Amino acid sequence: MKLLSRLTLLALVFGGMSFTANQELQAQDPRYTQYYNAPLRLNPAMTGVFDGLWRVGGNFRTQWGAVTNQPYTTYHVMADMKVNVAKNDYFGVGFAALTDISGGGRYNITDIGLSASYQKKLFGGRRRYSKNSMNSYLSAGAQLGFGQRSVKWDNLYYSTQYIPGTANYDPTAYSGETLDRQATKLYADLSAGAMWFATFGQRNSIYAGVSLFHVNNPEIGLINSSASNEGIERLPMRIVMHVGGEYLLGSRGSLSLLPGFVGMFQGPATEMNFGLGMKYQGFKYDDFAFKFGTWTRLANRLEQDVLVDAIMLTVGIDYLNFQFGVSYDINVSGLSSVSNGQGSLEFSIIYIHSGSRSREQGCPAFN
Repeated sequence: MKLLSRLTLLALVFGGMSFTANQELQAQDPRYTQYYNAPLRLNPAMTGVFDGLWRVGGNFRTQWGAVTNQPYTTYHVMADMKVNVAKNDYFGVGFAALTDISGGGRYNITDIGLSASYQKKLFGGRRRYSKNSMNSYLSAGAQLGFGQRSVKWDNLYYSTQYIPGTANYDPTAYSGETLDRQATKLYADLSAGAMWFATFGQRNSIYAGVSLFHVNNPEIGLINSSASNEGIERLPMRIVMHVGGEYLLGSRGSLSLLPGFVGMFQGPATEMNFGLGMKYQGFKYDDFAFKFGTWTRLANRLEQDVLVDAIMLTVGIDYLNFQFGVSYDINVSGLSSVSNGQGSLEFSIIYIHSGSRSREQGCPAFN
């Protein structure tokens, strides 16, 4: 297969993937801006970490519409619940599903996982909002699921199908592609994580967590490795570290700060996100809150240095049991000359069934 044809195939099908020195294809997971509105994809230990009995939610993201004819789109749904065990501890179970479609070849990633967590109370009183009270928990979780990768090979075109000396494209011309390939690939997936969090009275909290996704490095290749002689294509483990919290301005104020950091490391890819949000909520009213924030994303391309990739603006509204979020990424990387700064638009919605308020655990506020 000719070099130019190889590069065309990679650019159209795999987008953000790259070859390493040993020629093993390195793939990365789809990303979010509103990380905490897709909690089970951030850390399995976040299963059941919310004030209430059960919750359901969904996300939609569209990206690179200004660069490609067919923008990258990501859909995500989730549901989880928790039950009180051992007096002050909690056990949570959850379900999450994602599908991501990108490029002219309609390269598709589908992930479905079941997760479980155990939240052990370390210390604290019974009253969640008593003055100067502190409640601290350690949560550990695991996720077991399966994934599917697929591509529409017939949608692709190659450099060998262009008429020499012209810019004309002939779809009937022989492409020269003879590799043994398949349209879809199924694989099992295993992930795990841990998180510590604590609340200090009302609207003051802190959390820190770490998670490992794709611990088993599943094989995801759509090209037969014996035919390509380039090794087995595996999904590298994704390491996630996240930390943040909420700080109330004034003892009986309406404004609070929501600082946060999320770092992700997967194969040759590094991504670090940090930002600050602000939340307005009347001190005596907990049925409405308005949130907005600004985040910065640092990322690298292949083995290059980590540089500023995007500025992310987020807005959220909490009303009764619903949480609505919208965000927009302003692209400031080298691609901005083509994208004109346009990045991605993302929407999210979460519903939490609170049940009896006496069962409220006292969980941190996430961005």
